[in-house]
Amino acid sequence: MKKIILFGGTFDPIHIGHLILAEYAREFINAEKVIFIPSYQPPHKMNYTPTNWKHRYNMVKLAIKSCKHFDLSDFEIKRKSVSYTYITVDWFKKQYKNYDLYFLIGLDSLITLPTWEKWQEIVKKIKFLVGKRVVQQNLLNTLPRKVFKKIIFFDSPIIEISSSEIRERVKNSLSIKYFVPEQVEKYILQHRLYK
Repeated sequence: MKKIILFGGTFDPIHIGHLILAEYAREFINAEKVIFIPSYQPPHKMNYTPTNWKHRYNMVKLAIKSCKHFDLSDFEIKRKSVSYTYITVDWFKKQYKNYDLYFLIGLDSLITLPTWEKWQEIVKKIKFLVGKRVVQQNLLNTLPRKVFKKIIFFDSPIIEISSSEIRERVKNSLSIKYFVPEQVEKYILQHRLYK
């Protein structure tokens, strides 16, 4: 069966760490494509107001435009509501009935899985792809057993870049060259984001 990877996130901004993780995941399971799904309002970041969705969407579009295996979805943005993963997974399962769907997350997000809305439903419906270099067993021991059956770990480089660090660098007039694709850097500067 053909495989598709769903990759949700705030992407504020998207950076090379996201792109490398997505490409390694795609190669690892030989997926047809990775669909990037920028969130409208991430449920775990209620105390943080993301940059306007148009900018985040446009930056993802610029970052992935040269990769034939990467796609962009505005599903969560069009809902204009809190972006709950269980709603997103249900919708994509209906769209791609003849595909195996996987949800790509980082190890940090995996640890928070039991705090997600309707997480038990999500675990029944989709497999998780988790990029790692070294998995700390003590962290994973906090996860319920049933989650483990649905996790596929794959080796990927750990790129120690975060979107918050990039926002901070821009705010302090520091360079973000090599942190983000060139087109994204131009977009951030042109629209005076994160100032």
